[in-house]
Amino acid sequence: MSPKTKSKVGLTPPKPPKTRQRLSPAEREQQILSGAISFFSRHGLDGQTRELAKEIGITHPLLYHYFPTKKALIERVYQEVYLGRWNKHWEDWLDAPTELEEKLNSFYQAYAKAILTPEWVRILIFSGLSDGYIPNKYISLLQSKLLPRIARETRNYLGLQHVQEEDERITQLIWGLHSGIFYLGIQQWIYGLPAPQNIEQIIKDRVRAYIVSARDLFGHTDG
Repeated sequence: MSPKTKSKVGLTPPKPPKTRQRLSPAEREQQILSGAISFFSRHGLDGQTRELAKEIGITHPLLYHYFPTKKALIERVYQEVYLGRWNKHWEDWLDAPTELEEKLNSFYQAYAKAILTPEWVRILIFSGLSDGYIPNKYISLLQSKLLPRIARETRNYLGLQHVQEEDERITQLIWGLHSGIFYLGIQQWIYGLPAPQNIEQIIKDRVRAYIVSARDLFGHTDG
């Protein structure tokens, strides 16, 4: 089932203002950005900027005054929705000298609250089915800031600091954990299923399953 067939799941377009509002440049830019986030989450990144301007209640030339190209607008959407929700403290939590299960639970509980929203999930999927721009940038972020940290802490937990040949298998195991958290949003905002009633416990279960799987696959030799 493609996201376009479910484009109306739980999503309604904002009502455009009845009259042109007098806004400062900063306020107008934010109005356009907020409208674009809502618009792209419902129609995909192939949605026409002319329709976006109409929905917001501004002229098409005014939109391009603030964002000269559609790519510039999409870049700002990425910064707002994805980079803007990345919390530097998450990296600190993963670097802290605490037990692996504790730090993964702390991270993924907070991460889920940040990402399991219609705009975060749907724009990522739509972009992946279009030009791949946003997923490619976001995966690069995960590959630089998240995956190496979880891999390092998993290797430390397993006592595999010097066993290089297991890297790929551990990385894929991490992707399985991470994708399992993201799938909670897919269920709701792509498939139109009800949101899980106890997300916190589900995340704990998935973190626990990851640790048990890692220990069973690679052994736990740190004593």
